[in-house]
Amino acid sequence: DARPISLASGGQASTHAPTAMAIVVNTPLWVCPLFLYVLYVGWSRTQDRVVAPSRLLVMPAVIGGLAIYNLVSLDPSPVMLLGFVCGLAVGALAGHAVGRRRVAEPLDDGMLRTKGDWMPLLLVIGIFAIRYLLGGGRASEPALARDPGFMLAGVTLSGLFAAMMIARAISTLPRGFFRSYRFAG
Repeated sequence: DARPISLASGGQASTHAPTAMAIVVNTPLWVCPLFLYVLYVGWSRTQDRVVAPSRLLVMPAVIGGLAIYNLVSLDPSPVMLLGFVCGLAVGALAGHAVGRRRVAEPLDDGMLRTKGDWMPLLLVIGIFAIRYLLGGGRASEPALARDPGFMLAGVTLSGLFAAMMIARAISTLPRGFFRSYRFAG
């Protein structure tokens, strides 16, 4: 039998698996500039830089908000919610472990000196890829929106990457940062 096998459907043969070409051909034009921006943002994090503390938290907060929005928009089942929470837990632990290895150095003017790191680039590419494959897969083959394995994998990975990015950002802050930092102006 030459029918494609969809891993999302538990390895059962399926005639409904979208091809990579179908996903790419049906990609809206605005996705390309968005992907280039994602690459730029991730690449900028590979360089040492001096930033305001709030700038370290903006992108992770946006990613976390999008992950929650995407979860809620799917009308998740209890299993999907459990998958999301498991992804959050694993992502938070991994993000904390990675973040503690690259703690930002506080400067006298309140700014932070951070070392370049490839992890943010990998995370934003992973987040983009998950969103792209979920959206493209569902657009090319609407039945995937009802495939529990496909949707569970998507929400679990979404939670994992978002929590990893948030925990990593918080963990890079110097110890005692929230007690000593003044959030005025």
